[in-house]
Amino acid sequence: MSLLAIAAKGGFLMAILLIIWIISVFIIIERFIKLKKSKIDEEKFLKEVKLYLSQKQVERAIRFCELRESSPIAYIIMKGLETINNPHSDTKEAVESAARSELRKLEKNLGTLSTFAAIAPLIGFLGTVTGMVKVFMKIQTTGGGVDISLLAGGIWEALITTIGGLIVGIIAILFYNHLVAKIEDIASDMENKSIDLLIDIRKIKNEQ
Repeated sequence: MSLLAIAAKGGFLMAILLIIWIISVFIIIERFIKLKKSKIDEEKFLKEVKLYLSQKQVERAIRFCELRESSPIAYIIMKGLETINNPHSDTKEAVESAARSELRKLEKNLGTLSTFAAIAPLIGFLGTVTGMVKVFMKIQTTGGGVDISLLAGGIWEALITTIGGLIVGIIAILFYNHLVAKIEDIASDMENKSIDLLIDIRKIKNEQ
């Protein structure tokens, strides 16, 4: 019996688990692509931005950031530079707002992935419980004279959804934790770079 045929024995709830699995895989792949696109050579990028700022070429620095706007760091710095002539409190608010916005973008759909990781095993367990109920109902209707092979077949079919739910849940939670860890690293880096940016902007204002 093929794996597909075995999975089909799980019934309607197995189909739900399959849908959850497909959506989870889509979210995981989409998030990895997003994180990959957000990567740039930060040391080289920041060195170039600081060079423009040291030469008082703020507009060139902003345009330089726009070319790398897919990077959270570049977007945050761009927003900070756009308010460089405003009061320092405005610049700080613009940087913090941009950082929050970028963090929300990075965390997009992770809540859904976390939910799937939690409910997939429960759906699997529900399938097993309902399957076992059907088995015992058969035993009752036949007055207890059930062929042991039929009983065993009903039990293993009932357990299929639990296996499916655990597989989906385990994979989803592993990738969720991995993505959260990577995003936390990026968020920490954004915070440090934002602080450095605010210090550089304050220096430029003091020199004016």
